[in-house]
Amino acid sequence: MQLLTKITQNPWFLGMLVLLFTVVVLWNMPIEKRKYGLSQSNLTTDYTGLLPEKIQRVIQTKNRNELQEIVKEANTTGKKISIAGLQHSQGGHTYYKDGIVLDMKTFNKVLWVDAKKKTVRVESGATWEDVQEAIIPYGLALKVTQSQSIFTIGGSLSVNAHGRDIRFGSMASTVKEMTLLTPTGEIIELNRNDHEEWMKYVLGGYGLFGVILDVTLELTDNNVYTIQTKKLKTDEYEGYVRNILDSDMTAMHYARISVAPKSFLDEMYVIDYNETGKTDNKTLKKDQAIRLSKLALDAGRQGGLLEDLFWSSQKHYIQSLDGKEITRNNAMRSESTFMEYTKTDSVEVLQEFFIPVDSFEEYMSSLKELLPSNDKNEDFKIHNITVRYVKQDNKTSLNYAREDMFGLVVLIQHGVKQKNMDRAKEIIKKWTDLTSEHGGTYYLPYYPYQSQEQFNKSYPESASFRIEKRRRDPNEVFQNLFYENYLTSRGNVR
Repeated sequence: MQLLTKITQNPWFLGMLVLLFTVVVLWNMPIEKRKYGLSQSNLTTDYTGLLPEKIQRVIQTKNRNELQEIVKEANTTGKKISIAGLQHSQGGHTYYKDGIVLDMKTFNKVLWVDAKKKTVRVESGATWEDVQEAIIPYGLALKVTQSQSIFTIGGSLSVNAHGRDIRFGSMASTVKEMTLLTPTGEIIELNRNDHEEWMKYVLGGYGLFGVILDVTLELTDNNVYTIQTKKLKTDEYEGYVRNILDSDMTAMHYARISVAPKSFLDEMYVIDYNETGKTDNKTLKKDQAIRLSKLALDAGRQGGLLEDLFWSSQKHYIQSLDGKEITRNNAMRSESTFMEYTKTDSVEVLQEFFIPVDSFEEYMSSLKELLPSNDKNEDFKIHNITVRYVKQDNKTSLNYAREDMFGLVVLIQHGVKQKNMDRAKEIIKKWTDLTSEHGGTYYLPYYPYQSQEQFNKSYPESASFRIEKRRRDPNEVFQNLFYENYLTSRGNVR
């Protein structure tokens, strides 16, 4: 007893208890969420908060006839309508000054699953997680979705998202049928054989051609995959991907490029999901090791040596996955909570650049000359570059993949003061020009750093898109800040 008393009175012991208590408290403290969203009393923003705007009102309803009346009334009163889901787009795509916002999150039902035909009918405000939970008992999985399941169906289709699958193409390729509320207030049923080609403009149309009410999506089997990982040099990547495309063994794939100073744009690791011949209908995974992942990412956000250490820890983690099994559905629901960023003096944004497969090696060499390898003391910081293979798309008007491409998804941090915003715009414009020089394009759901000229060059079909917009929406009822910036003469981009 005396020994125990002596130990508990030791300052080192008390210090260890305080440290342990602090670690336990921090570990169990909820991760702060970024504050954004729709507001009638305050300014409305999307995920980054960079484009605040005052709107007139937000409407939530479960009644499609009520939505139809709102659209018809707007055609006579001149009111403008935008459409919102979970608002993960970053360029003002979900609201407009003094406009009405249709908050579609109440349209969230999975209407039916046809296990025999491998299809699902779902309302546009449901999330991909809602769909996965409905189809998992049938041993079915999504053909295409983003790497996380937190987005709404309508939102993902409106930006024609893509993911880790390397066989089925973009999300537009999986849409079989659709119910659409048109800009003039009609409710119509669409399929791929529609002679008016509504889907060509609605999918990847950023909410400018009406309201997606529900869709029928094609599904596939919830196959079990073996994870295979490998470390590569960036100049080896083109050949590596061609090999896996020539084989039927690999169903899904992505890669990460180093942005750490010691191996900047030189080193990368790849993750393949290889067929095992097995299927599964068990439970979907939830976010895991959120706190540990956030601590590691926050350290890497500091740049310099800590970014080298973060890259090293990522490589070790990826290597630990080698040989493990995962289902298709679970490979399409990566953790996201740990990525929350809530500082008020800076912001994290996404950009995505698409580059033809044949141009990747030369592109990466040119990119090394444009970007500093160590951004520790820079305001503009690059935290992550993920690479995905994107098949050629001929189903949408604003088409980012006119041939087979690599999509480089870039996580960027910069300050929100005007000088920081101007510097970020300058760098991203140069990056966009470099991408264009190599035959590439950029993705449109993000903040409008790019100029009107860059938009026109990357999207030559935008001229016909404008014509169809004005033909199908003669009163320009459906509007948002993206439309104003790039598709009208009122835009603020230069």
